[in-house]
Amino acid sequence: MPASHKIPLLIAASLTLFCSPAVAQNLLHLEADLVITSSVTVAPGEYYLPADSLGAIRIEGDSITVDFNGAILNGALPGAAPDTFEGSGVFVAGGRGVTIKNAVVRGYKVGLIARDADQLTIDGGDFSYNYRQRLKSTIEREHLDDWMSYHINNADEWLGYGAAIYLNRCERPTIRGVTVTGGQNGIMLTDVNHGLLEDNAITFNSAIGIGMYRSSHNVVLHNRLDWNVRGYSQGVYYRGQDSAAILLYEQSSHNTIAYNSATHSGDGLFLWAGQTTMDDGSGGSNDNRIVGNDFSFAPTNCIEVTFSRNTILDNYLEGCWHGIWGGYSFDTVIAGNTFVDNDEHIAIEHGQNITIADNTFSGGKLGIYAWERASQPADWGYARHRDTRSRDYAVHRNTFAGVAEPLRILNTDPVSERDNRIISGIQRASTETASALPAWPDALPRGRRFMMIDVWGPYDFRSPVLWPRHPRIGVRQVFDIHGPAGTWRIADMAGIDSVSAMSGSMPDSVVVWRTTGDVVDMTLALEYMGETVVDRFGAVTPAGTPYVHTYRHFRAAITWRVDFFAYDATTDPRTQPDAFRALIAGAPLFTDRPTDLGYQWYGSPGNGLTANQFATVSTGTFEVPTGSYILDLTSDDGVRVWLDGRLIHDDWTYHPPKLERIELELGGRHELRIEHFEIDGYATLVATLEKATP
Repeated sequence: MPASHKIPLLIAASLTLFCSPAVAQNLLHLEADLVITSSVTVAPGEYYLPADSLGAIRIEGDSITVDFNGAILNGALPGAAPDTFEGSGVFVAGGRGVTIKNAVVRGYKVGLIARDADQLTIDGGDFSYNYRQRLKSTIEREHLDDWMSYHINNADEWLGYGAAIYLNRCERPTIRGVTVTGGQNGIMLTDVNHGLLEDNAITFNSAIGIGMYRSSHNVVLHNRLDWNVRGYSQGVYYRGQDSAAILLYEQSSHNTIAYNSATHSGDGLFLWAGQTTMDDGSGGSNDNRIVGNDFSFAPTNCIEVTFSRNTILDNYLEGCWHGIWGGYSFDTVIAGNTFVDNDEHIAIEHGQNITIADNTFSGGKLGIYAWERASQPADWGYARHRDTRSRDYAVHRNTFAGVAEPLRILNTDPVSERDNRIISGIQRASTETASALPAWPDALPRGRRFMMIDVWGPYDFRSPVLWPRHPRIGVRQVFDIHGPAGTWRIADMAGIDSVSAMSGSMPDSVVVWRTTGDVVDMTLALEYMGETVVDRFGAVTPAGTPYVHTYRHFRAAITWRVDFFAYDATTDPRTQPDAFRALIAGAPLFTDRPTDLGYQWYGSPGNGLTANQFATVSTGTFEVPTGSYILDLTSDDGVRVWLDGRLIHDDWTYHPPKLERIELELGGRHELRIEHFEIDGYATLVATLEKATP
């Protein structure tokens, strides 16, 4: 940055927010490309500062305190979509003993980045409403493009997913009292050690609450980390898509995770040894202490710990698929925990030296499940370098109440079972694991059915919503109505024959009978009156002011024919276009006739095709009223689209899954033709016609 932009030490240490007019003139006014090199207090206000990969504001030096004084850094223009946010708001470049207080940073890909900044303190502040991806899964169908992958981060790959706060190579940081909501990732640590993350509220984000990569000896204490989740639809699919309240990856060891509320997230805690361990069997994410947390209501696992050695004590684990999934754990202690109504409370394949003692299990299908498989995956170096037998279990002094099958031990030896108690009835335990847990807000419900995830992530109960309770099939549709306390009334509706009620009080439900037809074009507007409303993007509507939430659903019936072909070097779609066209003009290997074009392939599509080097030709006819529409298209690899014989999209390239939104003006009967080819790896072709939102 130019030297002229550096800020000298002008501000006396006695400056506060409530300073006299004369003193207030010394407050710092932020501007683009500012470099702060000494302690300052920022003038309150909202600053629209353009995104920069090195930070809209840069902080350099030692023993600097920057009090943002509640000032707002905003990197996005009003109305900009969260998946378009770029750059970072604050960049801390090295130094020792930097303190950042009371910052509000939003509208960036990453709110704050710090590199090589030892003893950094972030005290208070709000880093909400930064980047988040547009999710493609719906209540009817999971979209595999929404899956995260945090397995590699040696070159800051995690930054591609954005973050509220991202620390890299920082020793002994403290992050306390920070709020993060309405984003994708909260606090992400890479090569960060001996840190303290305490009393933060990181909730209702679409991926990770707190994540660590090669980060050890950190303490995560008394945080609220609830509703960090994606990829879930009640009664339809239970995935989580590698979201988690807390993520420990790749040799993250000796961390203490204690007395956090980490519920309603993809996993409560997701711990993986890392690719290093998978390749040569060494190391792991070992000797972490996981104590006194509430990890309930994850669609997948309350706790997942794999290929590692850890201690899991006194946690509360309710309403998950697995209470603990512990594949390939070793020298691990699971003691004093309370398990309630998980499908499988503890499941461990190929575990070794496992102690399971003094736990209480209530309800559920299976209590403790230990086993080994007949063979190991050929591409795992771990299995070539390590003993992977399932052996040496101590199962002592546990209580099983109303568990359908308390113990299932297969191909595991030796096992010591002693002083366990089995009760036929169910005994419910308290939902409090310890008095030190963060208080649970009374207004928020508990249970997986309340994880309602739309295009921008989990619904946060701070604004009214009409939520379809079942897949939108058939004419009758049930909606739950959630939001702050207040009243609602139907203000407008279209494409609907009748509703069960026109008004009511929150929470509530309403039944809608849609107009029949090949085209579903439904609008239901709900006017809410009551408490303060905060929408999904942070905009505030004062209490007592009418607020309108509009639900729209459009679906055009498209009759698809999909022909499948195999190609080789002589008919390659990129290098041999004439031969390829001759190939797809001939007879296909097989034909599919789906009502929904939503293919996602990890292997062969079927009928003799391999997982690689195949092509599809999809043709579909439909009829819609005159208006503006969007063709929502996802492809991997090449794709071309014709509308009524006119080429409207051409991306005939080798590429990872790519989302395209193609604007169209339509009316009457039309035909779509989509040509697609796959080279290797994962493949997808998804096409959905949407009505453009007014």
